[in-house]
Amino acid sequence: MKKDTVYRLMNDPHNNWRSFLLRFSASVIEKIHRLTDPSTHLRTLVLDDSTFYRNRSQKVPGLARLWDHALQKGYKGYRMLTLGFSDGYSFIPIDFGLLSGKNQVNQKQAESDQRTSGAKRFKEAQRSMPDVAIEMVQRAFDQGVYASHVLMDKWFTSPKMIDRLHDLGIHTLGMAKNGKTQYFYQRRLYKLSELYQKSIKEYCQEAIISSIIVQPSSGKTPVKIVFVKNRNNQSAWLALMTDDLTLSSQEIVKTYSVRWDIETFFKVSKSLLHLSQETQTRNYQALICHTTIVFTRYILLSWQQRCANDERTLGGLFYELADQIKELDWSVALLELMDILQAVSEKASHKLQDFIESQLQLWIDTLPNYIKAYLPNLVCET
Repeated sequence: MKKDTVYRLMNDPHNNWRSFLLRFSASVIEKIHRLTDPSTHLRTLVLDDSTFYRNRSQKVPGLARLWDHALQKGYKGYRMLTLGFSDGYSFIPIDFGLLSGKNQVNQKQAESDQRTSGAKRFKEAQRSMPDVAIEMVQRAFDQGVYASHVLMDKWFTSPKMIDRLHDLGIHTLGMAKNGKTQYFYQRRLYKLSELYQKSIKEYCQEAIISSIIVQPSSGKTPVKIVFVKNRNNQSAWLALMTDDLTLSSQEIVKTYSVRWDIETFFKVSKSLLHLSQETQTRNYQALICHTTIVFTRYILLSWQQRCANDERTLGGLFYELADQIKELDWSVALLELMDILQAVSEKASHKLQDFIESQLQLWIDTLPNYIKAYLPNLVCET
């Protein structure tokens, strides 16, 4: 295949790369679903944005001057809004958008025919991130991708965003921003910093400080806020917010930790898969094609890694082997524990041996009768 043929394919605005990525990712996610039990494994959507550098470009449509919050410097390019799926083991990118900004370097239209897929993607680049994010989640649902929660950073988490996702039938779990947003608690309005003083202390884990259930003043959905310690500053705190009131504080922290998968995805895509570096095109549609190809590579690598590390991908062979493994009965476990204690006592001094056996016999005497009935031979030999 010649180079010109490839460029024509990449530049063609009629190619619907979004549909291709959605269908491909949904088929892989369906295979992953077969490997996990929804009652015990997480199934989440992860939403985040990252930088898409085009510092040397001048004539790419929609190119804008933006700010890199991680490096604290400006750049030319786009914001790559990404939606992915994660079950805690594998991350699969589902959809993305290369979004522009207010300070555009080149305001030239990408396509004259507004009916093409390329023109619709460019029109999307001029819209706000929350609106595009909601449509991404809706498209994922329409494609058959099931998830219980949408995980997001504090740049996206807001009462309005929670309400919009709640209307779609999915819970939100994100980092709360310590800003001007107020919440109703016991019929009074409080800011997030004030709620920290009112929250109920928890002593279940060192990382979790406290939690509280409140009603946002600018939203209609009640939320639970969990305050956790900031690892970078032990004297400070962070707040996790969710509208799923059935989750415990520990489950909220555990579920939110899955969000880090998308950060790993961004790192791998840029450093190893050369996202935004493989092409010098000045065509916006070609950038969409290039990004889709990079995402497709990552999906293949993610699935290959899953197949290599997860024995359940063996299919029926795995379950046949699993059925042959006898589950350890609790009575057998108790007897084995006693054998270990007996072996230890035999190697000890006579005085220590008498002490161990007396304590073990005392423990046996205090066991409930139904356990003694199941274990009639559970006696201590002296």
